[in-house]
Amino acid sequence: MQLSLSQVSYTYPSAIEPILRNVTVTFPEGWTGLLGDNGCGKTTLARIACGDLAPDEGTVTGGLVCSLCAQQADEPPEALFDFAADYGRDARELRRIFRIEDDMPWRFGELSFGERKKLQIACALWQRPDVLVADEPTNHLDADARAELTAALGRFRGIGILVSHDRELLDALADRCASFEPGGRVVVRPGGYTAAHGQAELERASALHERAAAKEHLARLTAEQERRAHEAARADARRSKRHLDPKDKSAKAKIDLAIYTGQDGAAGKAAVQMSAQVEAARKRVAAAYVHKRYDGDLWVDAQPSRRKTVLHIPASSIPCGANELSIPELFVGNTDHVGIVGPNGAGKSTLLAHLRRLLATDLSVLDIPQEVEPDAREALVARIAALSPAERGQVLSTVAQLNSDPDRILEGGRTSPGELRKLMLAEGLLRRPVLIIMDEPTNHLDLHSTEALERALAGYPGALLLVSHDRAFLRACTSSVWDVRDGRVTPHA
Repeated sequence: MQLSLSQVSYTYPSAIEPILRNVTVTFPEGWTGLLGDNGCGKTTLARIACGDLAPDEGTVTGGLVCSLCAQQADEPPEALFDFAADYGRDARELRRIFRIEDDMPWRFGELSFGERKKLQIACALWQRPDVLVADEPTNHLDADARAELTAALGRFRGIGILVSHDRELLDALADRCASFEPGGRVVVRPGGYTAAHGQAELERASALHERAAAKEHLARLTAEQERRAHEAARADARRSKRHLDPKDKSAKAKIDLAIYTGQDGAAGKAAVQMSAQVEAARKRVAAAYVHKRYDGDLWVDAQPSRRKTVLHIPASSIPCGANELSIPELFVGNTDHVGIVGPNGAGKSTLLAHLRRLLATDLSVLDIPQEVEPDAREALVARIAALSPAERGQVLSTVAQLNSDPDRILEGGRTSPGELRKLMLAEGLLRRPVLIIMDEPTNHLDLHSTEALERALAGYPGALLLVSHDRAFLRACTSSVWDVRDGRVTPHA
């Protein structure tokens, strides 16, 4: 059993260029990782593969039962209540693996995004599809839940398509990786992320070496072409009789002899032959083109607040689901970088909601939530389109330094969740915030983007509050931690 896409193309209705153009790829049984930067078309290809989206051109294998676990966990899965009502062996086992309590499906809207994601994936596995597409399945999940997810997906025996930037998950599950390359090509390489990425880097290094050699060869041939052209011009001048005395028959005879024997014409022929070699060398340079990467160091134009304390949280207990969350007295200084950690459902988002109510109204704050509603997405894109040319240029420059192509990021219908977060950050930085709050900032971001964001936030001079399950990211960006678990918040230096 395999799923094949042949010569598939797709253009979003309001986009100028197609996001997929003549893509051909085959997914056999087992897990295939789908890799690429934000906005390259991974999710679009995955949706076409499982029949959630019809291609403009091309063919897709039919007759397979497909299930799609989308990036967003805003809406309950279609099979949620059937899964909740099933107490057969498979359903019970999935509830055990993901630690899903009996009442959780019935209060989906009250759950954390991590708990929703576990329910979403459990429902998809319970349906036993031929094709399972998991789009960023580890978003919002804590370390324990990621381990549970990896084990559960590892038991799937159909055709698995894994859209992810989670290197550990890809290495654990993927037998092969299909990578989106510049120019819209999809290249399949064996192994998980580490093996496939290593092979891609070797290919890139080889391409860079070939391009350097081709350019050096072209420079040598161009210099030789110029030398031969100069020699041919001198030979042509020697063959000319315009400068001779009309009565000088001896000189004319010598010129005629040179033309007849081809002595001076040889330089012209050599110049013509060299032109063909130079043209071939130019084609070799063009064939060795290596696409530019859009990643760099982002400098954040901001200053710390003049207030030494930007946020004071009095000691209190607040409602958190059916229980309460105990909070000690906490302070956030104007240059403090604080990471907020804890398992799914412990109350991290509840704590953030409480903190937002305590913020001074005159404080310049950039607050980026876990997920963005569709209306808010459209409003953001509209606001950026209405900016002055200078401000819009600054926003798109920031986006480019976060590893996205600024020339197409605002095209309608093509703003991926990862690109949307970059736009929110870039637009918010125009206000020069003194406090940045980000809930799961690395969700939806590709690896290059995560590294660029990590460097930017580490160098941010103001106050920072980050909720994340990515401990390596927090170690790079923050200097203290608030641990939320077992109904209380515990600060650590």
